[in-house]
Amino acid sequence: MKKLKGFTLIELIVVIAIIGILSAILGLNMMNYIANSRIKSQNNNSRVIFNASQSIVQEYKFRERKEDEDDRNIGSGTFIFYWDGHNGSATNEGAAVSDAVFIERFSASVNKLFTGSEETVYKVYVENYIVKSVVSGRTDFDRYKGSYPKKSDEITNGNISAWGETEMQAYQ
Repeated sequence: MKKLKGFTLIELIVVIAIIGILSAILGLNMMNYIANSRIKSQNNNSRVIFNASQSIVQEYKFRERKEDEDDRNIGSGTFIFYWDGHNGSATNEGAAVSDAVFIERFSASVNKLFTGSEETVYKVYVENYIVKSVVSGRTDFDRYKGSYPKKSDEITNGNISAWGETEMQAYQ
């Protein structure tokens, strides 16, 4: 009688199960790696935006220090600036800043120093002419948000545009 060579059905099932387990582990590790790299990239973007914003805010502080608070572009120096990838807006104590020249100059100055502004949405929180925190993402609803000076290390939900002073202070 001739002996047949090959694998038995049990051996094939065991091999397929091992391959399935290894690919599941590899897939999860790859997804975590991609998420962490996106968050790290946004943290780096936030750091660049933070430094650019601080430079611009200091220019305003020294330019406006001799003027009355009512005549200053940013009043007391406390505001939240939001960039949606194309347009900027600012709020001061919950009210919209109506000075279009300030918004245009601020966004142009920051975006001149931060070259990825067309692919990035960010929010800058400034208190008393000092940048306190920056949060950024690729889109307004991006799950992979970065922040600075406190770096983000987890996936977060929610849109950046809805964040107010309280949410921004969490990243100081």
